[in-house]
Amino acid sequence: MQRAFASGLALLAAPLAAAGGANPLGEVISLMDELAAKVTKEGEVEAKAFGEYMEWCDDASKNAKFSIEDATKQKAELEARISGYSSDIEVAGSKIEELAKTIGTSESDVKDATLVREKEAADFAASEKELMETVDALGRAIGILEKEMAKNP
Repeated sequence: MQRAFASGLALLAAPLAAAGGANPLGEVISLMDELAAKVTKEGEVEAKAFGEYMEWCDDASKNAKFSIEDATKQKAELEARISGYSSDIEVAGSKIEELAKTIGTSESDVKDATLVREKEAADFAASEKELMETVDALGRAIGILEKEMAKNP
C-alpha cells in the first residue's frame, strides 16, 4: 500500500520536476522510499532475531520436556527401590526380633545349665572326697590286716 502511494506521488511529481529543477515532492517521495527500505530492512532483521528466539524457545521446551520425562522415570525407579528397601527393613526387623528372642532363650538356658553344672560339680567333689576317704580307709585297713596276718600265720 505504501508503494502504491509512493508510485502515485511519483507520477504527480514528474510534471513539477520538469518545470523547475528541484522538486520538493520528489524529495519527499525519495525520503519515503528510503524510510520504507529502512523499515523493511529492520523488519527483516527483527524477523530473523525472532526466528532465532523461537528456535531457542522450542529447543528449551524440548529439553525441559525430556528432563521432566527423565526425572519422572527416575522418580518411579527410586520409589520402587524405596519400596524394596522398606520391605527389606521389615524383614530384617522381624529377624532381629526373632534373634533377640532366641538370644534371650539361649541366655536363660546357659544360666540354667551353669547352675546344674555347678551343682553337679559340688556333688562330684563331695562324692570324690567321700570315695577318697573310703579308699584311704581301705588302704589303712589292708595295711593293718597284713600286719595282723603276718603276726598270726
